[in-house]
Amino acid sequence: MIDIVNVDALIACYNEKKYWNFWRPVTAVQEADLDGNPATTADPAWMPLLVTPPFPDYTSGHTCSFSALALTWQRFFGRDDITMSAYSADSGTTRSFDSFSSALAEVVEARIWGGVHFRTADEQGVRIGTGTARYVLAREFRPRH
Repeated sequence: MIDIVNVDALIACYNEKKYWNFWRPVTAVQEADLDGNPATTADPAWMPLLVTPPFPDYTSGHTCSFSALALTWQRFFGRDDITMSAYSADSGTTRSFDSFSSALAEVVEARIWGGVHFRTADEQGVRIGTGTARYVLAREFRPRH
């Protein structure tokens, strides 16, 4: 069940990436003098904290995927307040959360803090992921009678 919901959310996400082809923060900051707005100044030396993937910013694949998973888990367990943890091989750390929604909130912020996404890409990623999960769960995973 989770794989189907997650894959469908990522398909919707990458369709948006292809359609909008929106620049990442690293490009926007380094090339701000080319954006047509005289109030912005470029900073060619600025680098994000995280490595920037080689595909468009909008929408965020992480938030599309994790929001679809979080909603699926919420529906499966019938509640949100289940403690969970996640390990990062990149930082060698484990983060713990009191709920699926608190983990999702941190995923949204982390992509922004890391300089990988603009907030809009993350927020719309959540909308796509949860919308896809609602659609798939309502139509494909109904009780058998």
